[in-house]
Amino acid sequence: MILEIYFEYVIFIYEIFVIVLFWMGHQSMNEIQLTELLEAIHKKIMKRFAVFMKNQGLSLTEGILLWRVRKCGPVRASELATHLGLSPSTLTGVLDRLVAGGWLERDVDPSDRRAVLVKSTAKLIEFTDQSMRASSESLQKSFKNLPVDVLVRLVGDLEAVLRCLEADEEKQG
Repeated sequence: MILEIYFEYVIFIYEIFVIVLFWMGHQSMNEIQLTELLEAIHKKIMKRFAVFMKNQGLSLTEGILLWRVRKCGPVRASELATHLGLSPSTLTGVLDRLVAGGWLERDVDPSDRRAVLVKSTAKLIEFTDQSMRASSESLQKSFKNLPVDVLVRLVGDLEAVLRCLEADEEKQG
């Protein structure tokens, strides 16, 4: 709903609900409180995500990498390494396991034959599609008592926060 990919979607949804609900009750929250809140939420969600990935036989890093590839389409291995904060040699090992497991494919980048493109397989596409449906059902159950107007305000407030952060990034260059 809010993000196109499951793992980021789940993380983002939980963060959004907690932030907005917190803001509704505590209008004087400052930036440090917001940072601490996001960190606490992130830890809890990543813990749940790690369990979900473990049940699939995957590590947390592998799960994040898979979702990134599914979200972005074919992506250069170097971009994945940067996004995940991994060295190229570490990424190579992770990619080797995921390719061997049928989750990903490697291909030569037609625009730069030295670069490697990483692509989704049918197995990954099916897995992420099923995961999104399961996540959606789970979130509906978790948040069934939230009024629609709260959800609408939540999205609007988070979009405003994102715009502020993006504007700040542009100013900083």
